[in-house]
Amino acid sequence: MLQGGELRPYQLEGLQWMLSLFNNNLNGILADEMGLGKTIQTISLIAYLMENKGVTGPHLIVAPKAVLPNWIHEFSTWAPSIHAVLYDGRLDERKAMREEISRDGKFNVLITHYDLIMRDKAFLKKIHWYYMIVDEGHRLKNHECALARTLISGYQIQRRLLLTGTPIQNSLQELWSLLNFLLPNIFNSVQNFEEWFNAPFADRGDVSLTDEEQLLIIRRLHHVIRPFILRRKKDEVEKYLPGKSQVILKCDLSAWQKAYYQQVTEKGRVGLDNGSGKSKSLQNLTMQLRKCCNHPYLFVPTHNMWQREEIVRASGKFELLDRLLPKLHRTGHRVLLFSQMTHLMDILEIYLRLNNFMYLRLDGSTKTEERGTLLKKFNAPDSPYFMFLLSTRAGGLGLNLQTADTVIIFDSDWNPQMDQQAEDRAHRIGQKKEVRVFVLVSVGSIEEVILERAKQKMGIDAKVIQAGLFNTTSTGLFCLN
Repeated sequence: MLQGGELRPYQLEGLQWMLSLFNNNLNGILADEMGLGKTIQTISLIAYLMENKGVTGPHLIVAPKAVLPNWIHEFSTWAPSIHAVLYDGRLDERKAMREEISRDGKFNVLITHYDLIMRDKAFLKKIHWYYMIVDEGHRLKNHECALARTLISGYQIQRRLLLTGTPIQNSLQELWSLLNFLLPNIFNSVQNFEEWFNAPFADRGDVSLTDEEQLLIIRRLHHVIRPFILRRKKDEVEKYLPGKSQVILKCDLSAWQKAYYQQVTEKGRVGLDNGSGKSKSLQNLTMQLRKCCNHPYLFVPTHNMWQREEIVRASGKFELLDRLLPKLHRTGHRVLLFSQMTHLMDILEIYLRLNNFMYLRLDGSTKTEERGTLLKKFNAPDSPYFMFLLSTRAGGLGLNLQTADTVIIFDSDWNPQMDQQAEDRAHRIGQKKEVRVFVLVSVGSIEEVILERAKQKMGIDAKVIQAGLFNTTSTGLFCLN
């Protein structure tokens, strides 16, 4: 039933592992590192069940809005005989779809996003779903959030599968939330769960645990979850995938940026420098400091931005970009640039136009149907586009952009996993070149704090995963039958 190609050996092992769960009436987490084809493995599971087990669905796939077009594209490429329906659109469009579904109900898979799972619950909960598959399943790590509560108790589901490229964190509550979704009858009390794992250290009072004691708890956690989770890393299974290198590019703040940064730090407000003598009071000082690091035009949106020398000279990062991008362009590289701020992306667009760089843009406001079109334009064999501007949260999930070989993180996320997700839009199966990642950091600023915290957090994640060993050897496999 699969027609788009052959599964790689580790993907076939992933299918075998998911079928072992199916045969034993268990749910699980496919947690392969980003870029290893979790979508393809999931489609192969659905195809195998249809062809060999007579399980035709209906299955419900819940994913971030940004990746819905990718799911539809992969179904049409790998398993065109599976009837997959994209459930999205305006209110009247969804009403028409609901009427059609109620009338004939002839579909195997319905794909939708998190918002509609809650907004259109009254209709969707009436359907008896076979598999509920949650893409970017780490979104369920807070068991008190509305999405988690809705998915756990609001739907009629036989089987559950979580997909996530983000490692399980060293948090009992977050881990319990995922287990509660997978096996709600067994893991039904977070308090009991915490007490059981913390029991050896219950008499320690407020004394902090040592690294060794924390690692012992981690091992106990992972001993429990190991049968239900499979995680492989790129360097373990993709022997021929080109490497990825990261370079931290530090730059000084411009005089204008330094003035604003000092004003925000000392007074919580900035002078607007427009001759009026007025100043602007600011909320969320951390965010304002980050804006200072990016570009002073973020505080003065009416400033004349269409002066090339001014837009570059006003920001240390733009001065660095102005040296870097022409070299990348001349040597045939293609770039993904990620930023947290859509207003900053507006300024970047002006810079790119002033320099005649061809580019595309995707952020949280981009409509679902437009996202697929943008990806096709950028990934086309003779694409003229040099750069893809992406907001980190909207563009860092589930997009295949391996036709680019350079990633620029313009402003880092507090959560390093988000930047990791963004980097792996390019560093994934199908990449032919080494991927270079440039991270821009303003010297002597809050960005250096963010960078240091990210290093610490990634160190913890590495320790947790190493303790877990969630590969096919440790989880065990059953043969296909």
